[in-house]
Amino acid sequence: MQKHIFKALWLSGILFLMACTTSIHKQAGVYDSNFSIDASLDQQAFRDTAFTNIINQYKLGLDAQMNQIVSVTSEAMMSGRPESLLSNYIADAMLAIGNEFCKENKLGYGVDLSIINNGGLRTSLPKGEITTGKLYELLPFENKLVIVGMKGSDLQNVLKYIAVKDGEGVSGIRMGIKGDEAVDVKIGEKAIDLNKVYHLISVDYLINGGDGMNSFDKRDNFRHIHLKLREAVIDHAKVLYKSGVGIKAELDGRIYYEK
Repeated sequence: MQKHIFKALWLSGILFLMACTTSIHKQAGVYDSNFSIDASLDQQAFRDTAFTNIINQYKLGLDAQMNQIVSVTSEAMMSGRPESLLSNYIADAMLAIGNEFCKENKLGYGVDLSIINNGGLRTSLPKGEITTGKLYELLPFENKLVIVGMKGSDLQNVLKYIAVKDGEGVSGIRMGIKGDEAVDVKIGEKAIDLNKVYHLISVDYLINGGDGMNSFDKRDNFRHIHLKLREAVIDHAKVLYKSGVGIKAELDGRIYYEK
């Protein structure tokens, strides 16, 4: 339904621009013939009104959808470093979404950690009701979720990237930052095993080297789960809200500066 609405608006916008362009060219031209006033003006006015009505119908449908309440927050949530309420929430949601996918598809493994860059979180969440539109503002990109498997020795390069960035959104992991290095790394409350294959969930933008992330080249496996981050987070939030759980997170020291 949502895709059809956006497609219709896009098409309507193109038609509107074409109509405006034609009008502008006519106004800018020099006419030699006389301009007659007759019933054709009424017909044009009727067409313009009909076109406006179509646009308004789509706009009302889109507004209604964007204003739907997805969940609620008990406090305002913003992104920040080395950790923040907002980045922790999105990373926690991604971890839960990834594990649910693994379970539903009987993959034989779960997701150990999640990573999302703060640059992908484009606004904050206010206290109170959170609408679909607000989550579109927060996650405006078409990034899709991806699960990759990496040996602990290769994963360390990813964690170094996080340390250089002074922290990103993560879940399932606890690590300190000392200079440009990740130290005292624990995954699932256990010290990182350099020979173990860990599965992490992130977005294709980062996996493919976006935002300076170039450490995913060495990976044991790759699985595209064909879900956009935004849509997955919205669905995840809706399910929890129906069970009485709102959008929430806490600062738990998952990333900290080593003294």
